[in-house]
Amino acid sequence: MTKFKILLIISAIIMLVIAMAGCGVENQAKDYLPNSQQQNRLEDVTQAPSNEVPQEDTQPQKETQNGSRPQDEGVNNDSQLPGQKVDDKLLDIEKIARLLPIRTGYQWSYYGFAEYGHRMVLETISKEDNAIVYHISGEVDDMSGGESKQDLSFSVTYTVKPGVLIQNTTGRAMMDTPFKDLDLIRAPLQKGNSWLQKTAKKDGTEITLKSTITDIREENGQKIYTVLYEDTQSEYYEKREIKEGVGILSYEKLYMDPNGNFPIGYYIYYPGTGYRNKLEIDAYLPKLNTPLRYFGLAEYGHVGVLKKISSTSDNAIYEFQGKYQDGSGIDDEFRVRYYIDYVKGTVTERVMSSTRFDPPEVNSKLHNLVILKTPFKEGATWSHSTRINGKEYKVTAKIKEYDPTTGRIKVTYTVKGVPGYFQNTYIEERIFERGRGMVGFSNLMPGDIPISEADAKDSKKLEEALINHMFGYSLSPES
Repeated sequence: MTKFKILLIISAIIMLVIAMAGCGVENQAKDYLPNSQQQNRLEDVTQAPSNEVPQEDTQPQKETQNGSRPQDEGVNNDSQLPGQKVDDKLLDIEKIARLLPIRTGYQWSYYGFAEYGHRMVLETISKEDNAIVYHISGEVDDMSGGESKQDLSFSVTYTVKPGVLIQNTTGRAMMDTPFKDLDLIRAPLQKGNSWLQKTAKKDGTEITLKSTITDIREENGQKIYTVLYEDTQSEYYEKREIKEGVGILSYEKLYMDPNGNFPIGYYIYYPGTGYRNKLEIDAYLPKLNTPLRYFGLAEYGHVGVLKKISSTSDNAIYEFQGKYQDGSGIDDEFRVRYYIDYVKGTVTERVMSSTRFDPPEVNSKLHNLVILKTPFKEGATWSHSTRINGKEYKVTAKIKEYDPTTGRIKVTYTVKGVPGYFQNTYIEERIFERGRGMVGFSNLMPGDIPISEADAKDSKKLEEALINHMFGYSLSPES
């Protein structure tokens, strides 16, 4: 073989080796490129799109399976595994983030040992590099009746990093861990998963905890993880239950005293826990499937029951199925639906059917009216388009009165430019009470009002004249 042929063969081999090496480098680089779809899913954790189909509270999305991640056995000392891809990190963040509420405005209420209690609210959710941070403010119940001078406020920060949920608390009044930057739970989220973590008390004393996921169960389709944290150098322990979409359900720790050790802690109070808008609005729902009777002027009356059609963490639909019981003697029927948007904090009324009126109405002339909107406070206003007698107008609603103690709300709805009414203005008022719903209704009747121009300029005289020219009814005290 000539030297020239040998050189050609060697050159070909060198080029082949370079090409193979280049492919390997390219493939390795692809392994570490972030997947745009997974990035979008990470962004979805921090904000719930308004056009997203709401999911039932009891039917959360199933946990994404990540078969590419190896599962550790025994003790885990690092939340990031060697060779873990960027895609895996995003999935691990998403899995851990599912343990917390998906948006701000969530409120927790807890009760516990020796009449202890506290409330806290999710104020903000921020994305910082490769983490999601949840900022929470809270306050411990004042059991002294206002005599205590102790600062009862506190704050909690939850930080979600790949495969780990970290808690940090500030404030002295909260009954919780003495440790800073405590790893509440780590992936893999499997029973028996255990890890060691070095942390420190607030006075700087270092401690090593062995933490273990001791149990996993489901409640209405949502997983609940029990995690035990044990001091490797003493009898001290802590135990938490963490629920998907909620966070901490219960907390227990060993109170160590020279006279004897004993467990103390707190547990969640579900009626006071949830998104604030949902808690505020649902407090005004009357008893379901129970007759509600209304009586008013000129022997007017109707009776009906409120039924739940559907309910999720984002919205709900209720329907009032009613029948007139007035002086006409004709039992005409009607159906009114109430569409609740817990994200926006609105309650919209829509008359679905009526055997007495076409188009369907039930006393109110306003179609598709937002009858309530959070926050509930005196002076709050909102406006939107509506229809009266087939024409489109703008209605402005105002919370005229609000008693935070009793929860009584009076709302005035005003529509200007409507012919046939005094000063071309249609007016409607409703009164709501906690646990009873709408307890009073009145609206301005068509026609002129017997009041002089001078008296009409006096707000008190004008209001009295308007009231005397209004039709109305109220909920029976027995209902």
